[in-house]
Amino acid sequence: MPPFAAPAKVPPVMPASSRVFFLAAALAAGALSAAPALAGPPTPVRSLEKVALVDLGRCLLETTQGTKGKKDLESVFAKGQSQLDKKTEDLKKKYEDLMAKRAMLSEDEIARRQQELVVKDQELQQLYQQLQEDVATKEAQLTEKIYKNVAAIVKEVAAEEGLQIVVVRSPATVLYTNPKLDITNRVIVAYDKKHK
Repeated sequence: MPPFAAPAKVPPVMPASSRVFFLAAALAAGALSAAPALAGPPTPVRSLEKVALVDLGRCLLETTQGTKGKKDLESVFAKGQSQLDKKTEDLKKKYEDLMAKRAMLSEDEIARRQQELVVKDQELQQLYQQLQEDVATKEAQLTEKIYKNVAAIVKEVAAEEGLQIVVVRSPATVLYTNPKLDITNRVIVAYDKKHK
């Protein structure tokens, strides 16, 4: 007989009700035989005794590094916005000049100036988008840096205090907490000592 060939005799088909009963019995027997291997003395879950919270938003805004970073971001944005305002004003003057002289210009000259205005407007939009991207990138880098530093300081404070868990305080995750559990002030002080 070649391999994988059908057997010569087909066993009789078991009635559906018997198959279900047989399957249920086999599963129960398997589960019971496996139970001693899986079961053991239950491990008691240790209750949390020392919990603390940290407000990352405050760490970002109130640490010396965070305050300086925010000022730097505002400076970059203000400088970029000033350049955009100047270019916007220049574009507005060119548009007003075209409208004022339109009756004296040839069709070709009007078309040329309109095309120039379109190009200048596109450049302005690109500069605005670039400014937004630059500020967003710098803000993300600052946030990541401060977050990593805060995490390291929280780990040190947790070890000193024997804390079991430190939760990020936010209205979306923590609705209420006893103010005594908030270690944000301590983290900010430690942060400023370590990262000037």
